[in-house]
Amino acid sequence: MLRRLAKAAAAHLLGKDRVLKILVQGDLGQVAYHVGDEAMAIAAADELRARLHAGIVLLTRDPEQTRELYGMDAIDTLVFPWPPAERSRHLELVRRAARGDRTALAAEDSVWRVIDEVKSADGVLIAGGGNMNSLYGWLLYERAALGLIAKELGKPLVVSGQTFGPTLLPQDQHILHELLDYAALVGAREPSSYALGFQMGLDSGKLTRVLDDASFLAPHGPADVKGPGAEEFEFPTGPYIAATFGPESWRDGTRSLAKLGEVLDRAVELTGLPVYLVPHVGPLGQDGQGGDHESHETVLAHSRSGRIRLCPVLPAPAAAALTVGAELVLTNRYHPVVFGLAAGVPVVALANDFYSDVRLHGAMDNWGVQDWALPLSSLDIGGFDLAIAEAWARRTEFREHLESLRPRIRAVHENWWDAVASIFSAAGAEAAKGLEDVVTLGSDSEWAKQAKGQRLQFRALSGGIARLWTEWDDVRSQRDLLLHERNEALDERERIVQSRSFKAASVLRKGASVLRRVSGGRR
Repeated sequence: MLRRLAKAAAAHLLGKDRVLKILVQGDLGQVAYHVGDEAMAIAAADELRARLHAGIVLLTRDPEQTRELYGMDAIDTLVFPWPPAERSRHLELVRRAARGDRTALAAEDSVWRVIDEVKSADGVLIAGGGNMNSLYGWLLYERAALGLIAKELGKPLVVSGQTFGPTLLPQDQHILHELLDYAALVGAREPSSYALGFQMGLDSGKLTRVLDDASFLAPHGPADVKGPGAEEFEFPTGPYIAATFGPESWRDGTRSLAKLGEVLDRAVELTGLPVYLVPHVGPLGQDGQGGDHESHETVLAHSRSGRIRLCPVLPAPAAAALTVGAELVLTNRYHPVVFGLAAGVPVVALANDFYSDVRLHGAMDNWGVQDWALPLSSLDIGGFDLAIAEAWARRTEFREHLESLRPRIRAVHENWWDAVASIFSAAGAEAAKGLEDVVTLGSDSEWAKQAKGQRLQFRALSGGIARLWTEWDDVRSQRDLLLHERNEALDERERIVQSRSFKAASVLRKGASVLRRVSGGRR
């Protein structure tokens, strides 16, 4: 902490005549507020502001909301089409625009403002996320486009706290490699993402194992949180369980939420504590409208304990504070795991699919408690219940384990951001020291053995479904693009046929044909 403060003071003194400008890309300002996505971007911005005399410009889908929530400058982000074939073509248009071709995209496209901001910036940060895969390819390409602009304009680029894959089509992996190859530093937030980075040719001087960017976002207490819904929300005054459950895995067609209502009732009976359902996706400051509210209402409808409470969607710092104040965290979403573990709270997680399992298991592996990240199949055979019971019985041991690791892991987190700041300050890049394997707090119980045994098959089946879906989506988009081009060609042909010039030419051709017949073919 002293080093961090010293660096911030030094940066302020050296740069008091000039404020650096850093662009930060996240998934801000979505139609449905997403706690985890917002948390990573604002945490990254906070880490940079703590170290640099810098102004932050956030890229967002809703600049007005972002400015109001976080008090930082914000502009419209790049927006890519969803169909794979269209986004590949759009990326090439962005490449042309970055090279100065003013005809590449419409004058009102957000790309021109982004290019102007990158030109005047001292660096670009792509904040953490789980978007660098083919399932969310449009988000991958938005990041690739920003990196491409930074490259064309010669600006430093850092990619922080990412999940790479696990589902990547060849063309998407090529785009990802181009992005990461240019970056000065790349942070991978799970062991599997780190391994994939090495497979793509990144060396240890660039690629670093890191925590999720938002790991230490949570404020000190409820009194420190602000934003729509946060100031009116009555935080619990006694001990409680925090639970967050997003929608069921649509790719697998599972039906798990009803069972989770029964699981939470048993957790209430086991612990004597109420459960607060903390949504991470939905309209900010509201409840009962889409997103995680629908999931939580289904869970509540199958509960009989009367001790489960629905919460509104709170701003990211408030949701983090509510999570870390719990005695136990239960979730199938990623960021409750991130917030809880960094604060020393026992967590039991349930993965909906391969993508979810890679992230949840990876986040818990960073803290040596990966046995408590279970595949969805554990829910049907009672493994999730048993894991909750053991986590509660060993809660003191669980907390002591996490707290013993926190100083070393927090130091690695601080070092990562020191290294990132050094890239942008041009004061000489520092080497980033990544996370190392830690001692494990495991379980020898049957539920843990079953979960380990099921994981390979669970990932193979779920991952196969995800890959088939992305391949089908790619083929479908290529087909749609070809049909669109064919229809455009047919329309153009019809326009030509109906034009005066074509009709006049047709008359002349017919006249010439008649003349040749009359003249016996002589000219």
